[in-house]
Amino acid sequence: MDEKLFLPFLKNGLYGFIDKNGNIVVKPKYRYISENFKEGYSVFTYIKRINKNIRWIFGYINKLGKSNIFIHLDSAYDFSEGLSRIKIDGKYGFINKNLVKSIDTIFDNASDFSEELCAVRINKKWGYINKTGDIVIKPKFTYTNKFSEERALVEFKNKYGFIDKKGNFIVEPIYDLALDFSEGLAPVLKNGKWGYIDKFGNVKIDFTFKKAKCFKEDLSPVIIDRKWGYIDKLGNIKIKPVYDYACGFSDGFARFNIGSNSLSRGFAHPKGGMWGFIDKNGDIKIIPMFDSISDFKNGYAHVIKRDSSNYIDKHGKLLIFDKSLL
Repeated sequence: MDEKLFLPFLKNGLYGFIDKNGNIVVKPKYRYISENFKEGYSVFTYIKRINKNIRWIFGYINKLGKSNIFIHLDSAYDFSEGLSRIKIDGKYGFINKNLVKSIDTIFDNASDFSEELCAVRINKKWGYINKTGDIVIKPKFTYTNKFSEERALVEFKNKYGFIDKKGNFIVEPIYDLALDFSEGLAPVLKNGKWGYIDKFGNVKIDFTFKKAKCFKEDLSPVIIDRKWGYIDKLGNIKIKPVYDYACGFSDGFARFNIGSNSLSRGFAHPKGGMWGFIDKNGDIKIIPMFDSISDFKNGYAHVIKRDSSNYIDKHGKLLIFDKSLL
């Protein structure tokens, strides 16, 4: 397939697309475009006046630039494992890659598919369905995450634990909070401190951290003395805690923020400050100068400054040679 579109970009608050040479091939006209093509499609949205009413219109665009618009959608999401979550009249279902509805919009809420299963909410409780829409784990949880490494994080009676794909607890719900398993370990909160457990609930790194995230590429961000740093899977500090916010590693680089106060914002990305990149030695590879940045993927990272964006490689070189974008 002769692919025309490569990456979305932002200019003056609107999104368009560039090709692999950094040339603009779709002028900015969308209010939102999903970060990158997922399984062949990006989701877009724009505002349109219909019968004197203003509506958000959702659609899908492929790498050839062919778009499909669905006026009746309340929202649409990226494809995951061949299915895209949609919302119609307040209910959730799924369409397949032929852009045909494959699971009816009957659920009060839904996540994306992961490891062949998807969390759905029915009558204020969460359970799981398979790709034909059949319920395989009955709704009984107050909160669920997607399956990761054969385990799913769930909330049951105000505590968090992990279930298998039959709905059985492998890690009993004894924690105050937890995050997904990644690289064999999951961060869990108990008595105000974070530690890490393995897939059978054994404590592998003791409860010593103010905050902690998932392991990525053998390192995990944690807060020590009000700053973010990185530990290895034995709990040893590998990158000193000097950052106001830090993210997991991707493609050998990790995002960090200087100038924000993340301690009051939970796990959401902080507002304010400037973003840059470090390597696994803790050396700054891209100085913090951007308002927002994405992880590196296929050698490029999306960067935003003010209301426009560009892409950089790992040397900080711009992909789009248009100075007005920065």
